[in-house]
Amino acid sequence: MVQTARKRGAEVGSGFQEALNRTNEAYEKAGIACITRKAIPGKYIMPKETKRRGLTLPNVEALAGFQTGARVRSDDLQSLLKTNRSDPRAFVPESRGEPDYGGCLAPQGRAIYYDAKSTSREQLDFDNLHPHQVAYLERTAAVGAVAGFLVEFAAHNRVYFLPIQVLVRFRAITTRKSIPYRFFEAHLIPVKPGKGLLIHDYLQAIREQETKYGTDFAGLPMNAVS
Repeated sequence: MVQTARKRGAEVGSGFQEALNRTNEAYEKAGIACITRKAIPGKYIMPKETKRRGLTLPNVEALAGFQTGARVRSDDLQSLLKTNRSDPRAFVPESRGEPDYGGCLAPQGRAIYYDAKSTSREQLDFDNLHPHQVAYLERTAAVGAVAGFLVEFAAHNRVYFLPIQVLVRFRAITTRKSIPYRFFEAHLIPVKPGKGLLIHDYLQAIREQETKYGTDFAGLPMNAVS
């Protein structure tokens, strides 16, 4: 989930999210992948004290420009509804099991799922990684999907793809509550800008990491953990 968590100094900027959206559009146009951002699931609720049934129309006769008995054009009615109708409903987001982005890669159609994170700190804090998303990414990786977190370190102007397998191994062998930037720098492939609208060509970095360490990342050393 793309979110803001100012109390820990980590936040996903709208610029990073927009850059990913543009990049994914470029991937799809080039036939490289089809990756989309998930809509926020939730529901609209009506306050208990509100009593409304159907569509409430404004008092047209009381509005300037209209006379009693005058016919109201459909265009005028739509305009009146937009400017005078109030909607008391409130949107309540629900907890999500899936990460921000998901799709498939050409040509085999391999699935990919990741959540976007941006931080101004020198580490990626674990309390910014939601347990239900981590569990979901583990499940998808177990059946062959590319799964993890796309992390922007704003202070260094660097972006890395953190595979879920690496995150799980890191947490299993340390008592740390974060992954330091130096670990990303030492072991993972930085995402480079691509051509045109490929602002962050993260799929190339993912391919290089899997070639170097294997798709299960068993070959990635963990000596930087302390």
